Amino acid sequence: MSSAPRGGTVDVPDGVRENARMLASARGQGRVSEAIVRRIKDQITKGRLVAGHKLPAEREMARQFKTSRVSVREAYRSLEELGLLRIRRGADGGAFILKLDHEPVLRSLALVLGLGRTSHRQLTDARMLIEPPIARLAALRANKEDVARLERALLEEEEAARRTGPFRPTDSRFHRSVADCTHNLPLIVLMNALADLTADVASALDASTRARHRLKNCQYHRLMFDAIRQHDGEAAYATMAEHVGDIQRRVHRSLVTRNS
Repeated sequence: MSSAPRGGTVDVPDGVRENARMLASARGQGRVSEAIVRRIKDQITKGRLVAGHKLPAEREMARQFKTSRVSVREAYRSLEELGLLRIRRGADGGAFILKLDHEPVLRSLALVLGLGRTSHRQLTDARMLIEPPIARLAALRANKEDVARLERALLEEEEAARRTGPFRPTDSRFHRSVADCTHNLPLIVLMNALADLTADVASALDASTRARHRLKNCQYHRLMFDAIRQHDGEAAYATMAEHVGDIQRRVHRSLVTRNS
């Protein structure tokens, strides 16, 4: 692959150039822009394109891929929407590879699940299947920095639970921090999507009900923190399973009462 200083212009990467000939035969198998997106994503995944690299101009990329500038422009815009590229205008502009950002993925997943009108039962099933194993893995993999970050999230939550005045949601920050301890990106993404859905459901409850739930949640979170700090995977699993079952039952009862 051709190299260049971070943020500098690069020639067409070797891996992309090698795939240009294959793209010519992909025209009958789908939109060329989609094929370009797949190839560039593949090069990013393999580390051949890294943050700061500037992709060739549309005209040059179109020549290399034997396609139109419109197809290249569509591909670049798609990659920008995915958070993989930043397109700058002007004399110093161009398409630059970005540092991996998980937020677009999280927003997309949360949107899909939200638009699918995920039921309380479905959310409960998903949380019971996914969150206890995440807690166990967190206990096995958490390092000192992870434990310190998890403790900060717990202390912040406990302080918020004791605070009088307007209720301020913490958006399941403790659960998100537990997932971070796994150092496993797919699990982190799943936990964040579930946390978003859980927060959406909780927002439908009145402030006093949410405040009561938070006090009980803090008790479970303290037990879970202790298990993770002690690297006790089975205790973390059991505590998370009991906690998820308990909170989902309490939320269900609150929703039934509110709608009755």
